[in-house]
Amino acid sequence: MHVPLTIQNHRRPSHLVHNCHVLLSLRWPCISANGFLFILLLVLLLVFLGFSLKNNLRIRNFLSYSTRPLWDTPIGPRRILPHYYAEGIAFDQHLCSLHGWQTRDHPVEVWDAILVSTELDLLEVRMHELGPVVSKFFVVESNLTFTGLPKRLAFQENRGRFARFEGKIVYSMFHGRQLEASESPFMNEIEQRRHMDALLREQPNPDGPVLVIYSDVDEIPSAHTIKLLQHCAAPSPLHLQMSEYLYSFEWPAGKGSWRAQVHLWSKGEGIGYGHSQVADHMLADSGWHCTFCFRYIDEFITKMKGYSHADRVTDGSLLEPDWIQEVVCSGDDIFGMLPEAYRYKDLFDLLHKDPSPSALHIPLHVLQNSDKFRFLLPGGCIREK
Repeated sequence: MHVPLTIQNHRRPSHLVHNCHVLLSLRWPCISANGFLFILLLVLLLVFLGFSLKNNLRIRNFLSYSTRPLWDTPIGPRRILPHYYAEGIAFDQHLCSLHGWQTRDHPVEVWDAILVSTELDLLEVRMHELGPVVSKFFVVESNLTFTGLPKRLAFQENRGRFARFEGKIVYSMFHGRQLEASESPFMNEIEQRRHMDALLREQPNPDGPVLVIYSDVDEIPSAHTIKLLQHCAAPSPLHLQMSEYLYSFEWPAGKGSWRAQVHLWSKGEGIGYGHSQVADHMLADSGWHCTFCFRYIDEFITKMKGYSHADRVTDGSLLEPDWIQEVVCSGDDIFGMLPEAYRYKDLFDLLHKDPSPSALHIPLHVLQNSDKFRFLLPGGCIREK
C-alpha cells in the first residue's frame, strides 16, 4: 500500500521571518532561540557574580561554617583538668590533693589585667566577683576602637562608679592609631595587649610570686576558681574553661571558651600578656564568658563596628536597633552567621538554642543587684536605647 511521504517544512514561520526582516532593517541582530538562551544564561551568570562580589564574605562564611565539621578541628587546649568545688569547702591540703596539686606555702598575690572598651556593667560584676581575692586591677582602655574609630573613655568618665576598688586600680590610657589600608584591626588589639604587658612589668616586684589573670573583661573567672589557684600549686600557665553565654545568662552557648588564662609571675618575669594558646591544659568550668552582654543598643553597635571581627558586618541592616533587639530576644547570631562548631551535633544544637530559665551558679553580684542587672537574667531581653 502506498503511504504518502510527509516532508516537514524546516523553514522559519513567516511571522519570525517577518520579525527578523524588521530587526535587520533596524540594524539589530536576529537572535535564534539558542542565542537567546545563551544571552539569558550570561545575564544570570553576571547577576550571580555581582551578588557574590558584593556578598563574598557572607557566602564564604556560610560555606566555611557549614562545612567546618568536615575539614577542621577545634583549636585550644586538649586536656581538661577536673575541677572540684562545693559551697563551704575549705581551700586546704585536702582540696589541693583532690586536684593532684601540692599546697602552696602561703597564698599568692593575685593581679587581674583587663582591657576595657564600653563594658562597664560587666567590669562592675567582675570587680565584685574577684574583689575578695585580687589585690590589683590593671585597667587599660583606648581612645580608639580596634578598627581605629574614635571612642569615649568609658572607664575614665565613670571611675567613681568603682570607688570601692579605687585602692586596687592601676589605670592606663592607650593611644590608639588609625590603621593603614593594608592593616587588620588585630594590629591595634595586639598593640593594646603589649601596652598592658608593659604596664604589668613596670610594677614594683612583689615579695613573692604573683598570679596574673589574662582575660578579656567579658571572660570572668569565678572567685572560688582563683582562690583555689591561690592556695594550690596548679600548673602555670593554665587556661580556664568558661561557660559561654550570648547576650545574657538566658542564652547558654556551650563550654568552648578557653582563652582566659592565669600565669604565675616571679620577679616580674612571665609570658607576655596575650589571648592565644600557651598550654595544652585547662581547668574545667572556671567562670563565665558572657559575649555581647550589653545593657544599651549603642554598645552593641560600637562593638560590632569597632572590634577585631568587624568584617562580619556584611550589611548595614545588621546595625539597625530593631535587628539587634530581635536577636537578643531570640538568641540568634547578631551577624546572621552560622555558629562556629566542629561537630554537626553541636552545630544543630547551637542553631536551635532554647532560652534557659535557670540563673543558678552565676556571679553573685548580679543576683544581689537583680533590679540593676535585670537585662542579664532570664526574661530580661529588652534593651535600653
